[in-house]
Amino acid sequence: MALSTLSSIVTPEISRDIITDLLSLLASSRAYLRKKAVLCLYRIFLKDPPALRTCFPKLKERLSDEDQGVLTGTVNTFLELARKNAKNYLSLVPQLFHILVNTTNNWLSIKLLKVFQLLCPLEPRLPAKMVEPITNILNTTKAQSVEFEAIRMVVRSMPEGTSIFALSMEKLQSFLNSSDRNLRYLALELFKEVLDKAQSKDKLAVPDLHEKVLTSIEESDITARRIALLLLDRIVSPSNFQDAVQRLLDFSKKATPNDEYLGTILRIGARDRYALVEDFAWYLLILGEIGRNVESAHANAVAEQFVDICVRVPQVRPYAVTLALGLLAGDPSTGAGTEGNATITGISMAMIGACAWVLGEYHGDVEKPAEASFLSAAKILLSAKAMQPLEPSIQTQCIWAAIKLYLSSPQQAPGAVVELHTLLNSSLPSFVRSTHVDVSERAALCLHMASFYKVDPQRVVAGLALFEEALKPVKSDAQAQVPVPDGLDLDEPFFPPEESPQQSFAAVRADPADPYALAATYKDDLGFMASQAAAHTATTVASGTQASSMFYLGGSSKEQAQARGGVGGDAKAGESQAAPAEAKDTITLMRERLEAQRAAAGSAGPRYQVMREEATVPGATTSPGGGQTSTSSSSQSLPIPPEKELADLHGRLWSLCSRGDHVAVYACVRSPNLKKQLLRIDFRCERLNPGDSAVVSDVALRLPAGLSAQEADASGLLMLAPGELQQRSQKVKANVGTAPFVSPGVCALECDLQYKLTPKEGDAQSAASQNMKIDLRLPATTFLVPRSMAMDDVAEYMQEHAQGLLSHQTAQALSLTSPGRAVDVVDLIGRCAGLCRFHGIRQSDVDQTKGQKFILTGAPPANTGAPLFNGQTPLPHNAVIVCMCLGKVEGTDIQLQVRVKSCQKEISDEICSHLASTFRELVEGRLRPE
Repeated sequence: MALSTLSSIVTPEISRDIITDLLSLLASSRAYLRKKAVLCLYRIFLKDPPALRTCFPKLKERLSDEDQGVLTGTVNTFLELARKNAKNYLSLVPQLFHILVNTTNNWLSIKLLKVFQLLCPLEPRLPAKMVEPITNILNTTKAQSVEFEAIRMVVRSMPEGTSIFALSMEKLQSFLNSSDRNLRYLALELFKEVLDKAQSKDKLAVPDLHEKVLTSIEESDITARRIALLLLDRIVSPSNFQDAVQRLLDFSKKATPNDEYLGTILRIGARDRYALVEDFAWYLLILGEIGRNVESAHANAVAEQFVDICVRVPQVRPYAVTLALGLLAGDPSTGAGTEGNATITGISMAMIGACAWVLGEYHGDVEKPAEASFLSAAKILLSAKAMQPLEPSIQTQCIWAAIKLYLSSPQQAPGAVVELHTLLNSSLPSFVRSTHVDVSERAALCLHMASFYKVDPQRVVAGLALFEEALKPVKSDAQAQVPVPDGLDLDEPFFPPEESPQQSFAAVRADPADPYALAATYKDDLGFMASQAAAHTATTVASGTQASSMFYLGGSSKEQAQARGGVGGDAKAGESQAAPAEAKDTITLMRERLEAQRAAAGSAGPRYQVMREEATVPGATTSPGGGQTSTSSSSQSLPIPPEKELADLHGRLWSLCSRGDHVAVYACVRSPNLKKQLLRIDFRCERLNPGDSAVVSDVALRLPAGLSAQEADASGLLMLAPGELQQRSQKVKANVGTAPFVSPGVCALECDLQYKLTPKEGDAQSAASQNMKIDLRLPATTFLVPRSMAMDDVAEYMQEHAQGLLSHQTAQALSLTSPGRAVDVVDLIGRCAGLCRFHGIRQSDVDQTKGQKFILTGAPPANTGAPLFNGQTPLPHNAVIVCMCLGKVEGTDIQLQVRVKSCQKEISDEICSHLASTFRELVEGRLRPE
């Protein structure tokens, strides 16, 4: 009891007092006391690490203890210590190996296998030595827990392609086929680790793995479902993509909630710019079906992919336009749509906006003759009852799509010009009266255009010049890369905020459909529930038919057909009752049409050309090759960590600027803000020799001439430590403008540090001002701008400028070791590219046994015309820095080759050196994963 209590309350002071007594207990004649003492020592080592050095010899002797309890406790203590730093315990390998070979204790075997998982990556000869005992365990043990731990050790520590690895995969498959759901979960989790290892996906051959994973997504256990969905994301390929998506979609219809299944479909579909999608028409049907989940959390993602595919794949646009019109028109089998309803109820709100955008942008792909389709689409888009309950952004999209149909009608649908003009004049005034400013202004503009062009085809077609330039896919962060003009502060409001007048009475209601409380009816004036009134009107009075009334007693079949919105007249009156049963869903009709087209085409399926690269921002980040259409999947964009993660990594890279007699100054250079054209630098100062007879106070920094920090005072001084500097000051940030910097490479800023030095016994009058020079060095890639380029663009650029803009190169080879864990090359290069401000491309068509190849591209910042900092010279127009990386992983070791090409030798040397130091920090230094 005393030892158990001691392990919970121990402190460094207590540890130093009792360590001798605990060592004596290790030699006790009672096995129970020896075991409790061994376990207690681990807690003491955590509180007082120097005690480990003292106790290690005695603790090591317990590995020869005859009692199984003491031996298990000792191995467990070494296991927990090895989790902290496994390298310290390599000397124990012979004893631990002897115990593993001779023990029959299952619990002890599991602990030993866990220890060897940590030690194998640190000793290259150890995995080969472990093959024989692990093979014996896999072939002889009856304990599934020991067998699974042995398999996990092989997966984490043994090289692929060996006989022991193949045996482990065979044993692991039996876990996957087990009737115990816990064992199936463990097998799925371990298969995920196998696939996460480099080069495993192509070599892993497990029969029916794809089918087993698809079966596991129907597990009732949510954890098993999630791991199965993650595993499916890694094993899916173009050949089984359609089957996997259809299975996920079918099961999502039975599951509640189903967002995790829909999210998996969207994630694997959009991977690498839709690299898995072979039939884009079929995938649009899938998106349309997912878009019917009105309450889904992925509604916006579905709409984005629907639009993105239409932009990137020109061949699928005719099919997309037809599908968009069908989705807006509603499901004829249920009556959903705008024909007899006040709102569009069949699809999500985001999908309504996407369909409207596609109809307006690609009106030229409407099936001919287009008159009927143009009129049907315009009636839906301009239906006030259907559109006005929607969000303002969706309403503006619908209005703009309708005006595009009108302006293109003289060319695409000549017979519909007059009717479209009449429809615009009759429908737009209700949108002009909207309480939403954006909707009202867009509707007023369109109404003026319709009034100006009238029905003259020659005048109407002149308006098409507004939309004649084709749209290209653009990065989501493209706007942030546009340089902000000098003197423009986007965060500053144009007008000072007005104080709202004090209200005498509280608002009656807060209706999102009428935020300005401009009541349209007496019901709103009285504060009734307007939002519910719209839905009630949709199902009762708004239909405008006798059949919708509760007092209607019936009539002829013709009248009933007309009351339900039938358009067939007398000839179809007798068939009106059978029509609803025969009507088919829009998605079903489109799928049948697609299958008929595929059957008619035979084995020659459609060939799609996909624009996989985005159009970049004009000016600072325009790629030399422009937007190119690519049908090759031999390369893919390198995943770059998000800005928040990169900011956290930058925050760890503090460096010493200067160290004097009394003060040391440290700096951390963060990533520049392209939008605001600011570079953030964090400073911190430290008091040296605090025991001397002087007081340091009022530490301030002055940047070199031509630069100033926003946080500096009127004299240009940035206060780092006001008052007396005790030990370490708080972090102080300085935002410096980036306009004076137009060239990559190391930039040295010679700053002045000022502080007051006062004798401890003296008064304030005796304080002496001290000055010290500080050399603040900005890394070579601080001002680089990522240059988005396709692989073909890079090859063309390198061939064209080999003797000019890429005439100087520097190469460096690195050999790095990641203690205790394997290295993911793709993740490593992606982090380095993000930290050093490069755009990355990964080549996937190379021999992976020789390593993985990457190309990083960056460009100098744009010259805004501002005065340049001393030594800054703009690089030639269209200059690009190209970096080629080759990475090969061998266990925990990684071999890297880095080659940088640019127009100046000094730039190539400095950027190559900075890349090498960043790789070292990521693998072995301050940025390594914890």
